[in-house]
Amino acid sequence: MNLYPALPLILVVAGLALLVAIAYLARLVRRHRRSLGALLQLAQMNQEPLHLPADAWPALAGGGITRLEYSGNWFGQPVQESRGIEPPNCHPFTFNISADSDISLDFRLYAKTNRGETRLFAENLAGVFRLLLETAIHSKMEALSAALTEQAKLSLYLQHDLRNLAQWVEWLAADLDETKDDTSLLRLANRLKNSAPQAAARANQILKASCKVQVNTPQPPQEIALGYTIRQAAEHAGISINIKGNARIFLRRDLFERTLDNLFANVAPLLRQHEDLSVQVEITHPAGQILARIDMPHLEEIASLPAENLFEPFASGRPGGLGLGLYQAHQSMAEAGGDLIAELRDKQVSFLLTLPDTKYGLQN
Repeated sequence: MNLYPALPLILVVAGLALLVAIAYLARLVRRHRRSLGALLQLAQMNQEPLHLPADAWPALAGGGITRLEYSGNWFGQPVQESRGIEPPNCHPFTFNISADSDISLDFRLYAKTNRGETRLFAENLAGVFRLLLETAIHSKMEALSAALTEQAKLSLYLQHDLRNLAQWVEWLAADLDETKDDTSLLRLANRLKNSAPQAAARANQILKASCKVQVNTPQPPQEIALGYTIRQAAEHAGISINIKGNARIFLRRDLFERTLDNLFANVAPLLRQHEDLSVQVEITHPAGQILARIDMPHLEEIASLPAENLFEPFASGRPGGLGLGLYQAHQSMAEAGGDLIAELRDKQVSFLLTLPDTKYGLQN
């Protein structure tokens, strides 16, 4: 049979068929690109994971997915949802997304057919959707973990702040019980008058922190009289103090007061048993910074820990101590923009506070 006369027609038909196939594939590629672009836009919107199936459905439907179903457990609550037409007679794309024991979701996505380029593009789109869900859930769990860690840290700090405040109340009650005449009662009343505003301020901070569900907004830095603030903290702890020098600093008051409270709370129980001893403070002005050296009296109990363990959490040299006071003091000082180190010489502890100079703090 001679096909030579029909060869031109055969070539034309084959060329047209090839052109139609290329046009069809090009249309599928453009549709897939649009759907893929829509999914990638959702990835930049920081969507809630459970909202993603509904938000992504138009892109999935436009890319050849005819039905989406999911069911499972979301933080202990059963969840399920479906979108699209009834499942066609074809195999679904299935996958599971889980996070610890809190989240477990089973997804099923159906394409129009079991074979061909349409299913290939739909499978690729389903894979991108799965990656989008996994990323969103991972980000949510990371945020929850960070929030829980911050809440645990806040609870730890509040526990120690409450301990310091309860210790102050205990000392006040003991001093009141020991008053024997009007003169000693008047002296105690005057001391209470000076330290009560500080105690009220500490109690107010604890109440505010414990009532907030979200992380507290940090207080702005402010100018502080260094010597006056140190003396107030010492009087609040009921200990005698001698201060040489003075300066004005610019930093967060709440963090600095927390540092001082925890430093003095560690020595106050011992110093109250030795009324002839006092804390010595010297404030100096090296270039670009301010140093406050706090020398604690020679007391065996204070220096019972090695110097390298003084700021270690849960390490305490005092019976019944939580081992958090000095750790919290160091963390608060660092957060305020300063530094706190300890020197241990011949069983005597000195704390060195390095603070930014006022003019530098005001510029920042």
